[in-house]
Amino acid sequence: MNLTAHFTPRTAVTPELETELRTLLIAAYPQFADFWAGTSYWGSEPEWHLWLVDPAGTPAAQLGCGRRVAEVGGREVTLVGVGGVATHPSVQGRGVGRRLLRELRAFLHTLPDVQFAFLQCREEVVPFYERGGFVRVPGAAQYLDPDEGQWVTDAGPTLILPVQAALRDWPPGETVNLRGLPW
Repeated sequence: MNLTAHFTPRTAVTPELETELRTLLIAAYPQFADFWAGTSYWGSEPEWHLWLVDPAGTPAAQLGCGRRVAEVGGREVTLVGVGGVATHPSVQGRGVGRRLLRELRAFLHTLPDVQFAFLQCREEVVPFYERGGFVRVPGAAQYLDPDEGQWVTDAGPTLILPVQAALRDWPPGETVNLRGLPW
């Protein structure tokens, strides 16, 4: 599939692109259509949107990501958190999601201060992220829940992608304190 990748700073997202990203998210997650009708991210406003566009100019896949210094096992770790990952249902199963993760990895390696990418996801999509280079690590994440306004600990699957650090540098089994909203 002939797709073009775009990494757009959040500050450069036009109202038209925002609408297109929301439309994509609604198609990918129709059970949350009411939520996605109002925004293209949940939690922290992303620093960047990575999106793949088809030849007609329509976004086929997208994700949001942003940099933050988190605390893991008592030490500061610079992460890029990843969220809002979506592939339009009409192109799922055709390698579009894999391409999205390849583009993300390439972009991350241009950021000299980022040690790891970080995400949490549903159990059923862990294999997708693992095929994209992410590694499941033991440990929960602590963050400010954007819906409840309270600090929570989420024991759901936690995955990291080594960027400028090695996998052995990740503190095993430690809670990741995101020091704010999730991505």
